[in-house]
Amino acid sequence: MASTSKFSDIGVSNQQDTMFDTGVEADRDLSDWEASGASTVPGFLGLEGLQAEHILEMEFSTPKEASNFYNNYSRLKGFSSRCDKIVRNTFGEIVRYTFVCNRQGFREKKWLEKVDRKREHKVVTRCECLAEMRIKREDGSGKWYVSRFVEKHNHELAFDKLVDYLRSHRKISEVEVAHLTSMREIGISIPKIYESFAAQLGDFNLVTFAKQDMYNEVRKQRGLQGGDVNATIRYLEGLARMDGRMFWRYKVGAGQHLCNLFWSDGRCHEDYSVFGDVLAFDATYGRNKYNLPVVVFSGVNHHNQTCIFGTTMVSCESHESYIWIL
Repeated sequence: MASTSKFSDIGVSNQQDTMFDTGVEADRDLSDWEASGASTVPGFLGLEGLQAEHILEMEFSTPKEASNFYNNYSRLKGFSSRCDKIVRNTFGEIVRYTFVCNRQGFREKKWLEKVDRKREHKVVTRCECLAEMRIKREDGSGKWYVSRFVEKHNHELAFDKLVDYLRSHRKISEVEVAHLTSMREIGISIPKIYESFAAQLGDFNLVTFAKQDMYNEVRKQRGLQGGDVNATIRYLEGLARMDGRMFWRYKVGAGQHLCNLFWSDGRCHEDYSVFGDVLAFDATYGRNKYNLPVVVFSGVNHHNQTCIFGTTMVSCESHESYIWIL
């Protein structure tokens, strides 16, 4: 029987997309604030004349409130922001967050010099910009105060009409998400859906999100919600305790996210031993609530009825996934 693994969300310092929500809520609010674009602070009231010395006097109730403020500030000034570093104390508690300009730092040399690339290099945008806002937790009150603020950038800032296209400010509204979902359900591709949005608004320049944001939204919808991964693992463990012939395996990818899951119980084994001369391999697409491919190994018994030998759910249809399955 496979061992139990504890899956968790990515931390605040990890900028990768979350594939699966497994019910672990630690630092979740901050982990994806950069890509969401939506801020809980309405408007930019009072931000226009804000000076560095005023920001250094600010306090926030939560890190999320601070990140919303800095994201609003960056939108007003014409740059994109992200959460960069977190610092923990000896007890493992987070005591410091650093929010920076999205062009902070440099791309790692190993990626620039990689020779076995399958795709062209993305445009290098990082130029070691030093703009940042650092917050620390105040002992006693538990509030967060601004301990460091750097206002100056070493690059040109975006014009007002281009700010909506910066990463931390792009946003797909709930209405647009619903429209995207309904069009995908009837088989329309994402590029065609994007063209539809542009036609409705009058021009591609008026669409407030990029095509990649639509792919990210679809990927998000495919994620398992409400802790379903851990619930599935516990359920299969329970079946294995009752069925000694129960066989199941799973594969964990980067960030402790579930990639592939295979299961086959004792009844499946018996059917395969008798009717396994011919085995059908079939993948169904988008027929479950997670919109993930499900691969079924099946055959036909002596009554001409379909019998299942094993089932697999995969997160993506890659060459490596099918090698693992087979």
